[in-house]
Amino acid sequence: MLPALLRRLPRRHRASFFRRRMGAPGDLRRFLAIIMMIGCVFLLYMFWAQPTSPTSVPLQTFVPVVTSKDSNTHYAKIDFRWTWTCENKRCVRKESTETGVHVSLTTCSMLCGSSMLWPQPTGPTTLGSHSVSFDREQLTFETTATEPARSYIQYSFAMFNSNVANLIQLQKNEPSATPQRDFNKFIVKVFVEHSDIVKLTLSTDESYKLILRMEGENMIGTVTANNFFGARHGLETLSQLIWWDEFASGAGSLKIVKGASVQDAPKFAYRGLMIDTARNFLPVESLKRVLVGMAANKLNVFHWHVSDSQSFPLVLPSVPQLAKYGSYSPDMVYTASEVKDLVEYARLRGIRVVIEVDVPAHVGNGWTWGPAEGLGELVMCVNVQPWSLYCGEPPCGQINPDNPHVYDVLEKIYRDIIELTGESEIFHIGGDEVNLECWQQFRNRTNPYVDLFDVWGNFTVEALKRVTKANGGKRPKHVMIWSSNLTKRPYLTKFLNKTEVLIQAWGGSDWTETPELVSSGYNVIISHVDAWYLDCGYGRWRENGGAACDPYRPWQTVYMHRPWNGDPVYRKSVLGAEACLWTEQADHVSLDTRLWPRAAAFAERVWSDVGTKSIYKQEQLSIEDVYARIQMQRERMIKRGLKNEALWPQWCSQNPGMCL
Repeated sequence: MLPALLRRLPRRHRASFFRRRMGAPGDLRRFLAIIMMIGCVFLLYMFWAQPTSPTSVPLQTFVPVVTSKDSNTHYAKIDFRWTWTCENKRCVRKESTETGVHVSLTTCSMLCGSSMLWPQPTGPTTLGSHSVSFDREQLTFETTATEPARSYIQYSFAMFNSNVANLIQLQKNEPSATPQRDFNKFIVKVFVEHSDIVKLTLSTDESYKLILRMEGENMIGTVTANNFFGARHGLETLSQLIWWDEFASGAGSLKIVKGASVQDAPKFAYRGLMIDTARNFLPVESLKRVLVGMAANKLNVFHWHVSDSQSFPLVLPSVPQLAKYGSYSPDMVYTASEVKDLVEYARLRGIRVVIEVDVPAHVGNGWTWGPAEGLGELVMCVNVQPWSLYCGEPPCGQINPDNPHVYDVLEKIYRDIIELTGESEIFHIGGDEVNLECWQQFRNRTNPYVDLFDVWGNFTVEALKRVTKANGGKRPKHVMIWSSNLTKRPYLTKFLNKTEVLIQAWGGSDWTETPELVSSGYNVIISHVDAWYLDCGYGRWRENGGAACDPYRPWQTVYMHRPWNGDPVYRKSVLGAEACLWTEQADHVSLDTRLWPRAAAFAERVWSDVGTKSIYKQEQLSIEDVYARIQMQRERMIKRGLKNEALWPQWCSQNPGMCL
């Protein structure tokens, strides 16, 4: 009662209350002494009432509860009652026996039925049904590769080692114990035939062979490949044969399958992921996380849609005005050194970077400096209203095709991009969603009856010439361009040579554009909006105009989309596919969950293309197998620091097959 009354008194009245209540100073000293004695008794009670040491409680597991990536791991002491047994190639959850023997769900999953590899290998694959424990300190590395591949492979092994380290769950409050070691050394050997190949092309052989076996007292993992890229993929697969068993050795242990043989090669040479950094700026560190996820899933083309009508954040040495006028803020830019660093970061992970500056549409902010530099108007329709008349989304803007200075600026842009990326086989010039009404209303028309498709086509032809000049007079083998009305007959064959352009078909899978391009003999990259646009389904972001591409594409839709459907004509013309993330409603905060694990589902489609009998006579994979493997892959990516979207309730993971 007394403390409650004191809390109601204003602070300035509490001192006078004590003086009236306690009387003489001696009374106050006696009161304080009593309070101190009570406090000491309370502390002694709390000390003796502590629970006994966890080491004295048998058959208990310390289950980690990770509060955040950067926080310490906290552990709750519980009696874990479940174990998993392999029955009919499926892990079944059961109550643990009285002996306290536990088989973890991960160990059961890795040894029961499915390979748990992602993406699924395309060649003969045999995995052992037993596992052995080891410690990361046992890892050693050997390679006969020479430079420049040697340095790249050594870096790949360092990443492999780091991925293994990320699996380890340190148990708090556990007694120190010597890690279980079922063999002497774990020796990883990498052999490549061509040490000079460290630049990816569409003809690069990315195949590999992995053999894992015991030799005497050592575990030997041997990766054999034609070049660095295949070797890197082999090390990625080897890392997926390793897991952490929280029940092993009392405090947990690394485990690996006792033997394995994998032959693997991708079905498609181009396995891309497009990220837009113009609608919302994405820091370099966020883009590096994208590359980490791509490497984990063997995707190999990072298509960087770096600019659009909203912003131009790329600082180009030859045309710095674009970023000066077009970035959201001075710190929201990509410098030349940052681009080069990102390109090398990607290459070390088996990925090439293709930078796209989209023209003649999707330009605007960043391009308005022409008059100040004496170059005239480089663009038109910039930020005009009502926007719906002149572009697909605000703000509007298109290149001024009648200004000859435009093409000089484009040549400088293209030269800088080639120098920054080192990429000269594939070059993307954009080319989609030109609004003819913008040109009709804002051009200084010398001939009002000119066919505006001819204006569009002639602009594209000149842009292709400038790409050639920027590349030292040699046309890149594949100049990419988005599908559009210009890539339809009769303009397709009038302006675009099938031997010079690679068309990225983004329309719906039921549209006629893809089969028409294929039947016309054009090389195609498929990015169908109704399956592989990962930004769709989040509602509209503006008041006028509906959402562009509802509904949401779940991972199952991404995975099951197979537009070529085994057609040999398609397989000849389709060089690969690309999933796309436009960022009107995504930024660095939501980036990971927009991508993963849906982009992983896409990755297996373009690496393995499972769905028919594989080349080694294996029947079509069951949907239960796919669910189990993608859940395992999601857990791997989480351990590498990626924030994956949840697939289903955790109960479904602990009870395989019961949610299907």
